[in-house]
Amino acid sequence: MTNIEEHTSTIGMEEEEQTINIREIFSKYLYHWPIFALGLILALVSAYVYLRYTKPIYEVSTTLLIKEEEKGLGSSDILSQLDLVGGSKVVENEMEILQSKTLMRNVVDRLHLDVKYLSEGRVVNSDIYKNKPITFISYEIQPEVFGKEWNFRILDNTSYILEDPSSHFIVKGKFNQMVFHKSFGAFKIERTPDLNEWKGRDVKLIISNPVSVTDDLLAKLKVSVTAKQSTVLRLSLEATNRDKGRDILNTLIQVYNEASLADKNRTTQSTIQFIDERLGLISGELTSVEKDVEGFKSSHALTDIGDDAKLFLEGIKDNDTKLNEVKIKLSVIDDIQRYISSNSPHEKLPSTMGIDDPVLLAQISQLGELQLKRESLLATTQENNPILEPITRQIEATRAGINSSIKNIKDGLVSTKKSLDENNTQFMGSIRRIPGQERQFISIKRQQTIKESLYLYLLQKKEESALSYASAVADSRVVDQAFASTSPIKPRRQLTYLFASLIGLFLPIGLIYIRELINNKVRRVSDISQITKVPVLGEIFYEASSEAIVVHSTSRKAIAEQFRAIRTNLQFVHGKSTPGEGRVTLFTSSMSGEGKSFVASNIAAALAISGKKTVLLELDLRKPKVSKYLNLANKIGLSNYLIGKAEIKDIIQKSNEHENLLIIGSGPVPPNPSELLINVEMDNLISFLRANYDEVIIDTPPIGLVTDAQILARLADASIYIVRQGVTFKDQLNNLDVLYRKHKFPKLNVILNGIELGGSHGYGYGYGYGYGYYSDDTVEKNIGFKTAIKDIFKRF
Repeated sequence: MTNIEEHTSTIGMEEEEQTINIREIFSKYLYHWPIFALGLILALVSAYVYLRYTKPIYEVSTTLLIKEEEKGLGSSDILSQLDLVGGSKVVENEMEILQSKTLMRNVVDRLHLDVKYLSEGRVVNSDIYKNKPITFISYEIQPEVFGKEWNFRILDNTSYILEDPSSHFIVKGKFNQMVFHKSFGAFKIERTPDLNEWKGRDVKLIISNPVSVTDDLLAKLKVSVTAKQSTVLRLSLEATNRDKGRDILNTLIQVYNEASLADKNRTTQSTIQFIDERLGLISGELTSVEKDVEGFKSSHALTDIGDDAKLFLEGIKDNDTKLNEVKIKLSVIDDIQRYISSNSPHEKLPSTMGIDDPVLLAQISQLGELQLKRESLLATTQENNPILEPITRQIEATRAGINSSIKNIKDGLVSTKKSLDENNTQFMGSIRRIPGQERQFISIKRQQTIKESLYLYLLQKKEESALSYASAVADSRVVDQAFASTSPIKPRRQLTYLFASLIGLFLPIGLIYIRELINNKVRRVSDISQITKVPVLGEIFYEASSEAIVVHSTSRKAIAEQFRAIRTNLQFVHGKSTPGEGRVTLFTSSMSGEGKSFVASNIAAALAISGKKTVLLELDLRKPKVSKYLNLANKIGLSNYLIGKAEIKDIIQKSNEHENLLIIGSGPVPPNPSELLINVEMDNLISFLRANYDEVIIDTPPIGLVTDAQILARLADASIYIVRQGVTFKDQLNNLDVLYRKHKFPKLNVILNGIELGGSHGYGYGYGYGYGYYSDDTVEKNIGFKTAIKDIFKRF
């Protein structure tokens, strides 16, 4: 054969081996189909129970539009005017605020979510949030009460009881009345329109710590931007009760808008409060001055004053009006300075009444927003959190900018006030030239005019502030009210069943794989080829039977054909024989129970049927079995011959199976079998048999126990090593490989015996035969119920 032909043959054998391996793997798992069936059934039943008693979780969502502030041309931030970075910064701030503990805690308190109402079911309790019979309002609950399941029972139309089923602790109370209990706390239970429907039925209450409820809701809340450049936020919440989920999201947006409006109106409220305080003072002073004017006219009988006096009075009035405006602005500046100098987070925003500088107003608004953002972050983080550091730096920078702006404004106002004071001095000098009564009257009238103009100015500003307060709206708009998904997002039925099916399939695969991984016995031919290079002569399947010899001249059973195939392969092992000289074949194994004697007996029968004069030697002197298989007397045998007590012709017996098959029994068990085997009588016996018989079969003891087989190996032409599936250990094949590599046995080959039916280890041919134990191919077609059940359990 050329190198190309050899290479092609090798590739073909490798491909065939690969195909067989895949087939073996598939057959191996297919054999254990009851495990897969049971695993799949258990997994699907578990999935059904899980879906039946697991509360479905729905996704509730809503969308909220965040309105961006318009960017004016006077803004100092050129980048914000160009909108190079978009509105993400503002939107991210609002996302943090919506996920703050402060807002969610307000939602919990407003909806009383720290109390869960349950209706008792057969297996699980169901939430009765929508049709609850009562509303439990907690004020100050003892920590020991949290987490317990309380039984609520209606006594009559006015009273009720709460009972702890574990300790039988009872709290009684009346509807719509505050209850104070030392061990329970302060609470109130209000009736609902559905109360009457729950009479005679128990309702379970679980009172939780509001802090833990807030944290749990925040963990389930997700806030995200709908698009990269969008200012629309999507709020989603996982909830087992769709009505409760909708209420939570709607209330959260309501609380968020209220907080936004409250923050937006902080400056307006401060302005209104400042004006009210000033109006209270001015009103009293104006009343007093008007009484002075009235008294002066009455006492001096004055009805009119001169034109010069009127002229001076009008000039003083205009000048005093401007001076009052400057003084109010200086007062506002002082309030702003006080606000900037204070580090208290609870300091109210100052009034900006009369301040027209857009830069200063923008800086004050920005400072308020930064402080609000810092307070919101402090509600969810520690003060030393690195996230707060940039915000703190921005606050300090803004304060510095405000200080610089108000210094410039204050300098200008002081200069204006000084000029107005000088004008007043000039007017006063001119008034001194007016006659005494008119001068006194002008002086009093001047005070009245000043107070009137200041009073009217403050009233005007108050109305403007009130109008601004009333018209303020939140910088957000609800795009979609909260809505819940029609089908639950958890658990998903189809996905759950699919996952359960995969588990039901992969767990048996893993179980079988691990069992095979830890298996230390030979299961298939590949186990032999992986450990040793000893050629495999043939395979014999397993099936229970009472026959010892299964090879007959008329037999067409599969097992008989397997022995015939081994007989043919054995001819190739021996090669060409010398005319007139028989061939000696030795059979051995690792240990007892591997079917060595059975295989040797049937191969001997197969050789005899083929016309070969065959003799079978029962040289397992310690534990002979061949004579028992063939029901032969074993009183005189090899042991008698080896000690010189019998002749060769005396120990040869007919087998009663075939005329060409003769048996030499072991005889009585000797005390020293190994010593007898090394005698010259053993050599003489084999020489005699070679000369008178075509085939000599030697059944020897297992080599793993005694050395008899190695002693007899010198007399054999070929050696057959029996390996039985599920009996021979893989470690024993290592010893076999050593014997093969050291040529301890001539022409050593392996027969794999006892391969089980049905492909449990990669064999799916439909036949299985074994030891002591082989049955006819006419297997009963109608297998009994017990046999079928036994076969199923066997496959586990």
